[in-house]
Amino acid sequence: MSSKARYLFVQYVTVVRVPLAAVAAVLLHVAHPGSAAATAVVGLLILSELTDILDGLLARRLNVSSRFGSLFDPYCDSTSRLIIFFGLASAEICPLWLLLLLALRDISVAYIRIMCILSGKPVAARLSGKTKAWVQGLGAILLAAIFAWADLEPGMMRLTNFDVPAVGWALKAIILMIAGVTLWSLLDYFAAARSSPSPTGGATPPAA
Repeated sequence: MSSKARYLFVQYVTVVRVPLAAVAAVLLHVAHPGSAAATAVVGLLILSELTDILDGLLARRLNVSSRFGSLFDPYCDSTSRLIIFFGLASAEICPLWLLLLLALRDISVAYIRIMCILSGKPVAARLSGKTKAWVQGLGAILLAAIFAWADLEPGMMRLTNFDVPAVGWALKAIILMIAGVTLWSLLDYFAAARSSPSPTGGATPPAA
């Protein structure tokens, strides 16, 4: 296999999670709790997360790591997860404010890093960003699993609704976990941008 073919193969592995997320979102919108379609969503989300692991491993194994890939991978991560959480919100498994928080974090961090680069003070990828990605991915799978296999009732996800069974509390805990880590990542990038050294002094932030 040529170097170009290896490179394109890795990019295909990266981008495939976007259509996987789109299919999952459509199924979430039309499926009923406990249906085969709802179960299929869980499988699609697991497959999507596996591609996120595989593309980096393949890029290094096939020696086709690139600057484009390092930018394209987080773009596909962000796009696919926003699509997935749109589907979850559409199915009333997570609140709309959580989707908005995810979008706000990703847009804000992208612009923070762009402005830092333009000012000559680049901010490297942070551990909080990688943690956020894993928590969002795992959280989406758990929320989809609850939709597929638990006995859900309308309004269980609302944080102000305390009259819910154990599955309702599990739903709230997952939502709060995702929201908390997402907010932490946003604040962490703000803090990193403020403390980023000027071009004339200090050290470059270490890569996460």
